[in-house]
Amino acid sequence: MFPQAKEFFFDDDTFNIRKDRVVALCKEFKPVGFRWSCTARVHGDYETLKAMADAGCRLLIVGFESGDAQILKNIKKGQTLEMGRNFVKNCKKVGIHVHGDFIIGLPGETKDTIEKTIQFAKELDCETIQVSMAHAYPGTELYDQGTREGFLAGEAITDIGGHQLPHLEYPGLSKEYMVESVNRFYDSYYFRPRVAWRIVRDALWDSHERKRLYHEAVDFLKLRADRIKVSRANKGVDKKALVTVPAMNTGSGVGESQGA
Repeated sequence: MFPQAKEFFFDDDTFNIRKDRVVALCKEFKPVGFRWSCTARVHGDYETLKAMADAGCRLLIVGFESGDAQILKNIKKGQTLEMGRNFVKNCKKVGIHVHGDFIIGLPGETKDTIEKTIQFAKELDCETIQVSMAHAYPGTELYDQGTREGFLAGEAITDIGGHQLPHLEYPGLSKEYMVESVNRFYDSYYFRPRVAWRIVRDALWDSHERKRLYHEAVDFLKLRADRIKVSRANKGVDKKALVTVPAMNTGSGVGESQGA
């Protein structure tokens, strides 16, 4: 029905949470022979990931969130750092790429835990990453906790360009520092020789990948420049240039939507 489609994406945060379901689906996918990706948790074992890879899975979008064990407990993530390490290791073995999601500004965040998360991301060495500012939306547990404990400094907002602006602040950790940390996170991760070589290597041998990576590189550099502008202007933000994020209940309410 979709001969023009190059890949299908299943936007299901718990796609791989049940091994029996995933294995059964992969048995149906395999003879069709299409390429696909999905969001996933770190709970999948090697056997499940191998079945997914054999059935055409190319990429998993995974929320690692933090490199600090206590923060993962604070947000009731239901996973450990070691689970994340093993998951990525198994993905590399079966040939599935990983897009890792991380969040700056979760409850318990300090300058030290931010550095732990940056180093954890480098250790995992996912193909691509996304770094978000923690946002607490009305109706979520994080919003209620922020109101109760006093780290909620205003409502969740973005500027007119859609960039997140921080609205959580902790003792010894300013909003400005967290914004700068997001920018530094991206730079220290992507501007590494091994990452640059990986991108060039993939582009050399795959024309489709070459086109995709080119457009992603252009978008990344533009977004990087925009983030730097937002960071510099953050101390003197014009309230007229802000957009209040509408109230919504999205589970824990701790970050941006995911994207590859």
